[in-house]
Amino acid sequence: MLAPSPHPHTPPADAAFPGGRPFAGMRTRAPRSLAIVLAAICVTLGAASAQAAETMKLAIAPFLAEDELSEAYTPVADYLSQRLGQTVELQLFPSYLAFWEATRSGSDFDIALDAAPVTDFRVQRQNWQVIARFDGEVTQSLVTHEDDLIFSPKELVNKKVAVQPSPSVSALALYQLFPNPVQQPTLVFQKTNRDVAQAVLNGEVRAGVLPTPLVGGYPGLNPVVTTKPLPFLGFSVSPDLNKRTTEALKQALLSFSRSEEGQQILESQSLTDIVPANNRYYAGNAELLVGTYGY
Repeated sequence: MLAPSPHPHTPPADAAFPGGRPFAGMRTRAPRSLAIVLAAICVTLGAASAQAAETMKLAIAPFLAEDELSEAYTPVADYLSQRLGQTVELQLFPSYLAFWEATRSGSDFDIALDAAPVTDFRVQRQNWQVIARFDGEVTQSLVTHEDDLIFSPKELVNKKVAVQPSPSVSALALYQLFPNPVQQPTLVFQKTNRDVAQAVLNGEVRAGVLPTPLVGGYPGLNPVVTTKPLPFLGFSVSPDLNKRTTEALKQALLSFSRSEEGQQILESQSLTDIVPANNRYYAGNAELLVGTYGY
């Protein structure tokens, strides 16, 4: 018979835990869990960084030809990009019809520079927010060739009149001048306001409607009547833009009038100062769109 061992058998420390040591699995899973958490954080930060660096689109109503708008407003977009640390690029349109279709179908851009009626339309129908505007007001003028003296819009009923398509402010003003649908001129739509002026000067039409500030650039035009003033072009932003970016953009726009570089851009492009504005300033102007397709 064997003598008992002087040292009674002591079971291994992990014998009471089927499958081995109680914390062994936790020690092997912890690094994996930590890696997953870190990966999730990186993905989140990466997405936020990508969103911050995402290009913002500045849509401009086509009141002038695309190349002319690009020349005038590319310096504005570049200045904003520099101030925001985020690229701002222009989104231009070949015609008012293309512009209106993009607008009424949801305004798939971030910032818009637009006339009072459509600015108010976005506020009322799409929850956009006005943050700034170009200082001043604007009127529309019914013009004829200087050799074709017409004293009243009534003389143009059933005559050819050139205008940009609705919802250009010129077209909306024309409908105000001729409210009776059976006593209106024959509309000849033109791509830009400058095309309207040329159509009148070339004798293609008896008259045209265009923004009054442009009339002075064409000595051969004779203003017949001028409309009541509307607020000048306004900057508004999409509701998808976060508050921080919206405020930064607003301050960047207002800095044009406060910085030497900004003032040089405005003066070189013959633009007025950019001043604060809000939704109330444009309220009620969307009523001019009544009767417009898609309104």
